[in-house]
Parts: sequence; structure tokens; C-alpha cells
Amino acid sequence: MTECADLILRRDARRRGETSTLERAVGDGELVRVRRGVYVAAARWAAARPEERMRLRAHALAAVATREPVFSHTTAAALHGLPVHRGDDSRVHTLELGPAPAPSRSDVVRHRHEVADADVSRIGALQATNLARTLFDVLCAEKAETATAAMDAALRAAAWRGNGAYDPAAAAALVADVTARIEQAPGARGIRSARFVASIADGRAQLPGESISRLWMLQLGAAEPALQQPVAIGDGQWAFLDFAWPRLRRFGEFDGDGKYLDPALTAERSPRDVLRAQRERESRVVAATGWTPVRWGWERLASRPTFAAFLRAHGLLR
Repeated sequence: MTECADLILRRDARRRGETSTLERAVGDGELVRVRRGVYVAAARWAAARPEERMRLRAHALAAVATREPVFSHTTAAALHGLPVHRGDDSRVHTLELGPAPAPSRSDVVRHRHEVADADVSRIGALQATNLARTLFDVLCAEKAETATAAMDAALRAAAWRGNGAYDPAAAAALVADVTARIEQAPGARGIRSARFVASIADGRAQLPGESISRLWMLQLGAAEPALQQPVAIGDGQWAFLDFAWPRLRRFGEFDGDGKYLDPALTAERSPRDVLRAQRERESRVVAATGWTPVRWGWERLASRPTFAAFLRAHGLLR
């Protein structure tokens, strides 16, 4: 994560007499003002994902703050590398731990929660709540879709070993850490939703769309899928299916943009090459199992009724 290096500080420009030049660049659309006195190239900002913008805003606040901030909630989630599904990237979340806390502003939400010293960690140059505390805050404060995607991603980072290998003990340890915090705050706002999300989280989900699909399947009462179902597809190769319903002879794949565009998932292949590989893999799975493939993307997750109709059309929901 190189967000800090992307920022341009006005205090540096003053020494060179370039403040007015920066402001003209903002007017010309070459720079974006992240906050007062801190800028970033407009092309970099336009290309940034919401989580990247959250991190840019965090670094921008830290660069000009008179007291080092402690980032929390969705900002801390982004700093930990977690997805923040439909998160608000226009604001930064911080904890106010000292005396005379400053008030919230339009672009800074300041929380006044009690946290233990051990709950504050350092992520690079910034301070933020540690992973378990961040997950607790996100599970309590955000919608179930956002919370499930973040919790699944955290479990995947902790427990996924690749090639279908999943470490249940590592996943259970993180769930236990988050659940302990939930049980210690029985009357907290959003605690019932937090308890529910912690109970269904599963690190075998690879993308937020998979997490949200599974959440909605559960809420809708759809047939329960097996996750990362292994299928031998010949030549000593295996396919691990996002979703599988062996009894119904169907398997499901979520086709989010990340599968075709995210360098971490494409292995430097072009979208066309990824699509070709996906089609070949699907054909080999069908040949090996005789199951019917069911594919969907974000368009099917536009709303729960839309997804329900899709599942029903494929015999996965009555």
C-alpha cells in the first residue's frame, strides 16, 4: 500500500512558493484536494477503489493532525486490507482517546469508545484499532452485507492456505476473539447483528460477492451450499467451486469484476485469457460431475428480491 507516497502536502509546496500552483491544478482537474493542504493526482484518485480512498484520507489526516490519530471502524478495516462493501469513502473514522476530544466534522467521524491499549496497533506509519477490535466495530456499526464481507476476508487471510486447504483452528481463534468482545458488550448498538455475522462468517469466500450471496441464501432460506467443493477435473488437477449443491446436481460461481481485473487473482493474465480459462474449467467440471453450472455477478445482487428470483429460477429456492 503506497498511499502515503501519493500525497502532496501544501506545507512542502510553501517552501517552494508553489501553493497557488497546487490550487490552480485543482481547478484544472489535475489534482484532487483530499483535505485542506493535502492533494493527490486526479488520475490516481479516479482509479482508486473505495478502500484505497479511505487509506488516502487516513494518511492525509495523519499528515496534518496536531495529535496522532487512531483510526477505527471502516477506516481501520481498509488499513487492515479488508473490503468495505459500499462503505462511505468520503469520511475518516477515528477514536478519541485523550482529554478534551475534538468534535466530529463532515469528513471526520470521531468515536469516543473505551478501548484497551492492546486494542491499538500500528499499521505501517499509522495507528489503528487491531484486527479483532476493528471487526467488532464494523460488525456492530455496518450493515450485515458490509460486515460479512469484511469478516469473511479477515478469516480468509488468517486461515486460507491455498489449493482448497483451510485451517479451521486459525479461523476459530479469530472468531473467538471477536465473539468474546461481542459477549462483553451485550447492550451495545448493533450487537445482535454482530453476533449473527460472527456466527456465519466463513473464510472460504474469496470475494465480497460470494460473502453477500451466502448471507442472502441463508436469510432467504435457500438450499445450503458447500463452499470450495473440490472436484477432480483430470490430469491431476482440481477445481474448487465457490458453491456446490451435490444433491441438486448444481454448482455456482460468482463472477465479480475482481476475478478478471484484480492482479492478485488474474496472475497477470488478460481478462480475455481469464474468461477463456474459466470456460474451459467449467466444461471440465461439468464433464467430471454432470452438474449444471449457475453463474451470477453483481447484477443479480442488485437487491435481495432480485437474487431470490434468480435462485428460484435455478431451483435453489422454493
